[in-house]
Amino acid sequence: MREAEPTTLADQRFWEQEYYWAAAELPCRPDPGLPLDGALGSALSELAGVGPGDSVIEIGCAPAKWLVHIAEGTGARVEGIEYSEPGARLSEANLRACGVEGRIHHADFFAHEPGEYDLVLSLGFIEHFEGLEEVFARHVEFMRPGGRLLLGVPNFLGVNGFLQRHSDRSYLGLHNLAAMEPAELRRLGEGCGLRLLDQRYLGGADATIVKPGPRWVTGIVLAEGRLLRLGLTAGLSNRWFAPYLLTAYAKPRD
Repeated sequence: MREAEPTTLADQRFWEQEYYWAAAELPCRPDPGLPLDGALGSALSELAGVGPGDSVIEIGCAPAKWLVHIAEGTGARVEGIEYSEPGARLSEANLRACGVEGRIHHADFFAHEPGEYDLVLSLGFIEHFEGLEEVFARHVEFMRPGGRLLLGVPNFLGVNGFLQRHSDRSYLGLHNLAAMEPAELRRLGEGCGLRLLDQRYLGGADATIVKPGPRWVTGIVLAEGRLLRLGLTAGLSNRWFAPYLLTAYAKPRD
């Protein structure tokens, strides 16, 4: 048990009412028809480094669609930690609906007893906290020697950040933008003795992570979506346009 938890930028209402999983329908799997889901799913399959019998835990797992993706694609044993009670129930129900065996811990990540896992998966979590060093180091406590950490964050540093500032600045304030800096993520890994395996932007030019507001912002989001579906902006997976950044690390063996 820790004396003090890192300061969160998002309260429970955000996780239970505003976050994307709140309206999930079961069974819920990644949708390959969505550019970001397709790109992230491919990257996770490439970088997970696990197989049958290996252990996986996802931090902030609701609705557990990525645990389903990993379990069905690799045969690994999956677990998730979810702070929100509705999110934990939804995750358990989704595993059952998809026929995936696994365990969901309804728990506070910072108080939950860490185990040693072959893969720690954390998508859209770390950027909602101050004190990135402590939050990152907590992830490392769940890695076994030789295990991997796949850490994904939305990208609000380029065009999407500009759109979000002009759409709903308060929503942007729920995110620690430093967690989206590639150099900062590399520094955090080095500080914990991890080896960088990969770091890449995903999703092409896609503004679907932007919470809509004024009509002109919504128009740009829709226009970018159409161009991406036509394959015209799929190659723009970079700092300025991509919606997501994924970083992969490995923990040295003892």
